[in-house]
Amino acid sequence: MKKVLLLPIVFSILCLMSCSKKDQYIPGNVPKSYKDIPTVKVENYINRVYIDLLGREPLDVEVVRDLAFLRAGDLSFDTRRQLVKRLQTDTLFVEGDSCYRKAYYQRLYDLSKARFLEGAGDEEFYQQIGIAQFAILSSRLNGDSIGVFASMVTINRCANVLKSNRLYRFGKIGFNQMCAAMLDNPVYDVINMNTLNFVNASFDDLFFRFPTRDELDIAYDIIETGKGGSLFGAFADNKPSYCSMLTQSREFYEGMIKWAYLTLVGREPSTQETFNMMEPYFKTGDFQLVQENILVTDEYAHF
Repeated sequence: MKKVLLLPIVFSILCLMSCSKKDQYIPGNVPKSYKDIPTVKVENYINRVYIDLLGREPLDVEVVRDLAFLRAGDLSFDTRRQLVKRLQTDTLFVEGDSCYRKAYYQRLYDLSKARFLEGAGDEEFYQQIGIAQFAILSSRLNGDSIGVFASMVTINRCANVLKSNRLYRFGKIGFNQMCAAMLDNPVYDVINMNTLNFVNASFDDLFFRFPTRDELDIAYDIIETGKGGSLFGAFADNKPSYCSMLTQSREFYEGMIKWAYLTLVGREPSTQETFNMMEPYFKTGDFQLVQENILVTDEYAHF
């Protein structure tokens, strides 16, 4: 009988204990203040953002303006993000750049050519087009329809690279399609001669790894013999569809996250960092957001 009477009392005490709240002090859990960050550090941050996004240093007037803007926002992450987004998207006229948006996408285009094509200039593609156009004339005079077709394919492959900058800037294609064009062209073929080297290079350039033996065999058959094969849950039966298959895979997006970290902070992302970015990036294809999330960090800013 006593035990039965004690139960309500014990229950009431436990409820009171669970409902009572006291402020708890967690050591080191103090929001970081950016008010004492030296001006030279903020200016260095502005300088790095301009170089990484636009490929140039900021003008003096831009430094003064952006320094005041960042200080007014207490160097908060949101203020930094606004600065980054302005350089990625602003279409107002800027002397020398036409506009920030155009300069930003030109920078991405140039970095992609450096990554895949050893920095080959546009003139190399125009030269290839010129040679192919002359070959078309010769083939037509000789009645060589196959030669005409082959030259037209070469022209289209080169044109896909040259126009990818503008198409990506205006949202007509995604970054993955630009990367596919960087793989499927005569210049990349010369750099990575023969199918074996091409397959190894495509995996290394996109995924930062070489293919497994099974992947190599399947890819080789796709390109060399036209035999269909599946990789990354997709099907391909020629070089263009192979390049498209690789650049639409989840591993492509993981490779892009890795590339962003390597180019911006000089290290590979942690497993957690990759996990945090992977799903939003894979769903939206928004590479700009990947860059933003890195560029606003204290690690990048050295704050």
